[in-house]
Amino acid sequence: MNKNSQEKISTKIGKRSYFLVLALTFIVNFDSTVAIPIISNYAVDLGASVILASIIVGAYSMTHIPANIIAGRFVDKIGRKVLIAVGIVLDGFSILLYSLAQDPYFLLFARIIHGLGGGFGGPGTMAYLSDATPKEKSGRGMALYGISFGIALLFGFMIGGMGAQGLGYKNLFFIIAMILFVMAITSLLLPKIYQPVKEKLNLKEEIAIFKHTIFSKKMFAPYLSILALNFNLGIITATYSILLKDSSYTDGQIGMIFSILVLLSIIVHYPSGILSDRTGKSRIMTYGLIFVSFSFFVLIFSTSLPIPILGMIIFGIGHGMIFPTSAGIIRNNTSESNRGVATGTFYALVVAGIAIGAPISGLIFDFWGSQAMIILGIIVPLFAAIILFGIHRKRN
Repeated sequence: MNKNSQEKISTKIGKRSYFLVLALTFIVNFDSTVAIPIISNYAVDLGASVILASIIVGAYSMTHIPANIIAGRFVDKIGRKVLIAVGIVLDGFSILLYSLAQDPYFLLFARIIHGLGGGFGGPGTMAYLSDATPKEKSGRGMALYGISFGIALLFGFMIGGMGAQGLGYKNLFFIIAMILFVMAITSLLLPKIYQPVKEKLNLKEEIAIFKHTIFSKKMFAPYLSILALNFNLGIITATYSILLKDSSYTDGQIGMIFSILVLLSIIVHYPSGILSDRTGKSRIMTYGLIFVSFSFFVLIFSTSLPIPILGMIIFGIGHGMIFPTSAGIIRNNTSESNRGVATGTFYALVVAGIAIGAPISGLIFDFWGSQAMIILGIIVPLFAAIILFGIHRKRN
């Protein structure tokens, strides 16, 4: 590779294609994010009890977590481009079913389909961008990926609430479904840069690939980091939001406070990616976990302003440091033939962290109060940072 090719944003695709895959990254995360603030109320409007509504909400995660890992293998065996299109079509179909739902059980079925569809889109786009990003610029490439992910969260939360209020649930879901179908067609414009290895493997050999990729020692640090980060994000979105509500904040104010976290993460992503390419990803990732832990140390003092805002700023900085560096490490320690499994596991841990952190923090909140819940948010990322520091020191 010559010097000029190293300076390009990608060695395999042009800037238009690079932008397109970032747009597709946005859309495969946007549709699920739109549903987060409104799906439980939509289920209740369709006649669901509170318990059934909670099952409907959780059905996405229950199918999405294993689907990411399994679909990641299909991304390796069949190809990135095809599976990205399949995932977006499944997402669009499921969102269309949302708009057609007349009872909560039909909505439950749609949520399961949605979880399966999302399992293809996330690993597909992340693996595609990893293939297209040079190793020496993996931090920057994954930072751009994370920025697209973060913008999807930011706009998804906003449009979900505002869109449902202005258009109604069914109309909002129908419009998003149509957008997804258009983007699925657009995804076919991506150049094909990955050629799957044509080989027939038996079940034992397939399991060995999963085992080797998921449980590789090189994957432990980024997987632990992204799990700890999203464990704390689960605390924030589920239990800390209740604490703020109990402290007389409105839903709009809580949403604005949380949006600060996302904005700071987006701002920090690219500088963190550049810094990680120059100084090492493990170091930046460890510092990010310390920032996340420190944010909860700040939050423990008070729920009065400006403490929640300051906590979200610090959390957002930590989030912006961890996401691109952990994704960059995964890119650098995988080959094209097993990258889908690795990125699928990454996405599964993003969802799993929130799915684990939310209920555990809720139980601690109910039994021991808000301070114990926040202390949990201090301990988990700090413990992960100590483990990472030990691993880094041992290797050096």
